[in-house]
Amino acid sequence: MKRKLVVIIMLILIFLLIIILHSFSSLLYYHNNQRQSSYSSISKEIRNMYNLTIYEISFTSPYDKNTTLFEGSPSHVYFIPIKAGFFILNVTTAIIVPPSVYHCLLLVTTSGPMNLANRQLCSCQGCVYAINISNGEIVWFEKFNNQIMTQPIVINCIVIIGLGNNIFQNCHVRGTGDNAIIALNATNGKILWEYKTLGEDMPTPAFYDGKIIEANGNGQVIALNLDGEVCWCKNITSYDSMSSPLLVNDVVYFGSANPYVFWAINATNGKTAWYINFSSIYPSLGGLDDSSPAYCNGVVVSAYTIRTNVSIKEILFAVNATSGKILWCIDEGCTKIPPNLESPPPTIFDGVVYHDSPVGILYAVNLTSGKIIWTFNTGFTVDNPEIYEGKIIIQNASGYLFVLSSEGYLIKGFQTPVMPGPGNMLLTCNSLILVGVNGIVDSLPLYCLT
Repeated sequence: MKRKLVVIIMLILIFLLIIILHSFSSLLYYHNNQRQSSYSSISKEIRNMYNLTIYEISFTSPYDKNTTLFEGSPSHVYFIPIKAGFFILNVTTAIIVPPSVYHCLLLVTTSGPMNLANRQLCSCQGCVYAINISNGEIVWFEKFNNQIMTQPIVINCIVIIGLGNNIFQNCHVRGTGDNAIIALNATNGKILWEYKTLGEDMPTPAFYDGKIIEANGNGQVIALNLDGEVCWCKNITSYDSMSSPLLVNDVVYFGSANPYVFWAINATNGKTAWYINFSSIYPSLGGLDDSSPAYCNGVVVSAYTIRTNVSIKEILFAVNATSGKILWCIDEGCTKIPPNLESPPPTIFDGVVYHDSPVGILYAVNLTSGKIIWTFNTGFTVDNPEIYEGKIIIQNASGYLFVLSSEGYLIKGFQTPVMPGPGNMLLTCNSLILVGVNGIVDSLPLYCLT
């Protein structure tokens, strides 16, 4: 009798366990369907808005390569070989420069709210966001009391940023409030150290042989070690606005203002390799301190402007990286003086220099000879082109995206919901991530662009 009772109780328990497992699996199925339905709803909305076919979601594998230079490479072809999820994330404030990727994090810096009518930043505040690159979730963020216009560079789990703005303290010092180079822990965003400077630190630093090298708004070039201690400091008597130091071998190249000088500085000891004083050639200049130089095959390319009271003439130039000899110059045309940035960075790919500007014409130029290969009218632009599978991709200042063939023919064009900053595209193996100054991080699949 007792044995029969035990058997009945066991059968009842097994039956109850089956019911519980079935209920749990049904709940899990419902939850997954609801989540997938949410992604599908967002996807359909974006698809209908922009007439695109999009991925629902994809996942990343960790990417642990250090990012030690503005836009990742001397040629400014910025490609990250990982998969990314499709997402749109509004971080509410202006994103001026490209993001970086470390492990599974998309690292994005912001510069406070922007007046979209005149492209002016409205306040001195900044933030660093670490975003899960699979799904767009914010992992951590840190706020700061000044704008951040540097692309995060990452060295062995240390994130380096710079604080600064474009307000002048006097004719020699640019940048008010808290100006500093700051190191953060990439895992949790905690501040590791802070090195304060008199002027702004708006250019993205370069990293060489254990040293963080920055040109700033009070006419100095500084090298810090990974503990924030000064290795060397050089006074150059002219300030750097947004010209991020380009590192090639053991030399950094950048432009500065008042006077307008293009520099080649030894990264090991801070000594001047050579310089070109453009102010001694032209009486009124601009833009040289805005443009971040690019490099390929022994040639450094950058840009400056010749100014009048109401207009600028955009000049693209190339110099020998070793001697500083000017190889060629191109007059890209005139336009009215734009707010903020005058000369976006160039991009170099397969022996061709690609450069656009507020003049609104994309130039394709032979790197060696300086001969113009073709031009394409884009309208007012502060962005530099990106290259993917031989296609040239660029946005104008209103956010319209052009996809061109290597011969300069339009393949596709469409309006995106983002307005670009000076160099703002990140490419992955399955998606193009666009980062706009209206604070939206937007990812679009690359196959939509073919």
